[in-house]
Amino acid sequence: MKKLIFSVLALAAVMVSCTSNEELAAGVSSASGSTSATVAAYVAENYPATTIVSTTTSGSVVTATLNTGETLSFTKNGSLISYSNNAVEGIDADSLIVTDSTSTDSEGRPHHRGGHGGGRGHGGHGEGEGPEGHGPDSLQAGGEGHGHPRHFENEIAVDSLPVIVNDYILANYSGYKVIHAQVDTICQGIVTEVLVCTTATEPVKLVFDASGVYLFKAQRIKYADVPAEVSAAVTANYSTYSVKKRSEKFTLADGSIQYKVFMSLDSTRKSVTFNADGTVSCEK
Repeated sequence: MKKLIFSVLALAAVMVSCTSNEELAAGVSSASGSTSATVAAYVAENYPATTIVSTTTSGSVVTATLNTGETLSFTKNGSLISYSNNAVEGIDADSLIVTDSTSTDSEGRPHHRGGHGGGRGHGGHGEGEGPEGHGPDSLQAGGEGHGHPRHFENEIAVDSLPVIVNDYILANYSGYKVIHAQVDTICQGIVTEVLVCTTATEPVKLVFDASGVYLFKAQRIKYADVPAEVSAAVTANYSTYSVKKRSEKFTLADGSIQYKVFMSLDSTRKSVTFNADGTVSCEK
């Protein structure tokens, strides 16, 4: 059964990776069409490894929520106002709690239900309908949680992460909060990606293999900051592609460095991972 669930999660991860921010924005935005397009373009350029799951308008502010739980606020002309990783929302202990907006309790509050992982939420998240979640809650900072809407089927409960993953985070990222976790399929195979952050900064992505062994960390950087060898390789081999403004810097477990560059050509999207010397390590 565990293998079946993991296979379904992996399939969902592949499906999600085929959906662009531009395509999602057309169906989820409550803002004007021009604002939606501007916001989608900004996210595609600066947060290319994410997807927009919703946009809402309050007064003159348009807020885009990413599948990672991060939010970006814009003016109605599409200018960025602020960024939030939403760590204060307590989503590091969500047990896949889902807010069901179509159903409320006797006091008018929305019911919460367990997602595909089920479980009892910690840190004020309430109880889910499935079996109790596993894993220590020592990563939590306490306080009342608000429930984290599940965005895609490849997302997993961060309070159900394997002990080996939790132990690594506690040992190496003390003081960080876990805000998101998901299963993905990359060149190394099926992996678990965990986003951790301090109070206000953009998260660091920690990547673990199917056994929970740490592989590397990924940090967002400007494409302009990749080594000259990498940018030269992009120019030489992908000259017809448009390169996104931000890339990812990988620091592998052995200390070596790689760079993931996101690019597109018409409707084709590509990500290429380069070694520091500009040689290609992986292309998807």
